[in-house]
Amino acid sequence: MYGGQSAYDSLIDVCLNSAMANVRTLSMEQLNELLYNESRLDSLIDSLPQIRCLPTEREAGLAQNKSLAEWNLAQEPKLDQLRMQVKTLHEQAVALRTETETLKARLDEISSSKSLDTTSNLLQVAAQEADDDAEGTTKAFLSGAISAEQFLKDLLEKKTLAHLRHLLRRILSRRLSTLREMAGAQDPEVLYEPKFPDTREYPEYDLLNVRIQGYDFTYIEKFQGYIDRMARRFNFKVVESYAVAAQTQRVVVYKPNSTIVDNEVKLALYDRVVRLSNVAAPRLQLFITLVETHIPVGVTVTFKQHENADEDYRYIPDLLLKQKQEELKSLDNPIVRRNLGWE
Repeated sequence: MYGGQSAYDSLIDVCLNSAMANVRTLSMEQLNELLYNESRLDSLIDSLPQIRCLPTEREAGLAQNKSLAEWNLAQEPKLDQLRMQVKTLHEQAVALRTETETLKARLDEISSSKSLDTTSNLLQVAAQEADDDAEGTTKAFLSGAISAEQFLKDLLEKKTLAHLRHLLRRILSRRLSTLREMAGAQDPEVLYEPKFPDTREYPEYDLLNVRIQGYDFTYIEKFQGYIDRMARRFNFKVVESYAVAAQTQRVVVYKPNSTIVDNEVKLALYDRVVRLSNVAAPRLQLFITLVETHIPVGVTVTFKQHENADEDYRYIPDLLLKQKQEELKSLDNPIVRRNLGWE
């Protein structure tokens, strides 16, 4: 045992503790006697309970080991018998396996060399040969080469063989026809690679907006057409494709160290949206990757699900109409109505 005390060390510790407990109760004279008299010390040690039980434990251990050894020896003949049975069964299994593999190889050889159609044709040929032999026997009888008894015997055997072969061929042909009807017409594509229906269900986006923004009108128009064509190739439904009002920005360049305008440029940020529907999630990632790969310089593309705010953003607000709407709402205010003398 590593990292701890053994059973022997533990026994010594217990004996020491028990002996010290006995020594503490001795008087000075008894201690002197114990110090100078070895027989007294031996008797003290022998009187310890742990020491007294050692012979008994040793004898019990020896008896137990002897009993286990005798039991093991008694089991040896049975183990030898079982070992022989296992060996015999293993040899039989090996022999059966060898025989099975031989028969399987023979069956595979026969199956590969002769199909059912080939067997049917061979039966037809064999039946025709039996008929020819029977006809030859008849000609031999008519020519007087064989006797009547021999003729009847040979003719009966050969006609029976011919009829059996014809019967087997008819049964085999009928079975082949039944099997072909049960199998039905087979698609050549599924003979070697059968088709398995894909029952997996993928989520779809009902409406997806592809927003294209850029400062070059020509690039925006061409890239909008490219996204439309790619979406149709991915079997996405293109609901509509429309333009949003451009956002104009005024860029002013001042002269160095002054507030005098050196140049003024108006930039128009053009905006186009292609709205898609029935967008399958597995194809969407590939579609996004393909679109982002072909983005022109200076063009940004955003993919997002359609919201009601996207429909409002599509149209140019009528400021006059909004102003009148605000005025109508203000008329519902009690203070305004009181000032107007309506209340």
